[in-house]
Amino acid sequence: MDETVTGAPKGSRRPAPASKLFSKGDVILTNPAPGFWGIAAVLSERGRTPDFLPMCHIAITPLLFQKEAFFSELDADGLVPLVFDRNYTFSLEKRKSRKTEPFTVKEMCIGVYTRRNKVPFKIIGKTDPEAVYAGPLPFEPLYGSEVTFPLYGDAKKDLGYEAYIHWKRNNNRGTEN
Repeated sequence: MDETVTGAPKGSRRPAPASKLFSKGDVILTNPAPGFWGIAAVLSERGRTPDFLPMCHIAITPLLFQKEAFFSELDADGLVPLVFDRNYTFSLEKRKSRKTEPFTVKEMCIGVYTRRNKVPFKIIGKTDPEAVYAGPLPFEPLYGSEVTFPLYGDAKKDLGYEAYIHWKRNNNRGTEN
């Protein structure tokens, strides 16, 4: 009989087993692109509220490997949020009418995610989250404040893709996707 990722037979009405929740200090092994593994860190956690599922802040680090990495191989100085140049472009027609040129914004790769580890990602170790990032970590998108982080929902399979793009840019390995 074919099995699904959750272990329940196809077509089964049995609910999927509860997934593990990310916890503050977890060091996550990501696989943002085929043949590449990255590292992310859980900086905070909070429980369920009347309006939201349990949430956490996850920082994507610049650490990227071409093999599955182990916690013992990590450089503690590399466990920092990636500062990423996000490029914004508009179609030629929109640029002509609005006189808007492509532009780049520096973005610290920290986001607010649910704590549900649905992929599931490997947790390869624990770290002190304040050694990774010691700044404020608001959960609400407080528009107009100096610090806001995007709300992403569940962490997806390509978590850490920004680190892969950053690596490609710095190693001249093709163009950004």
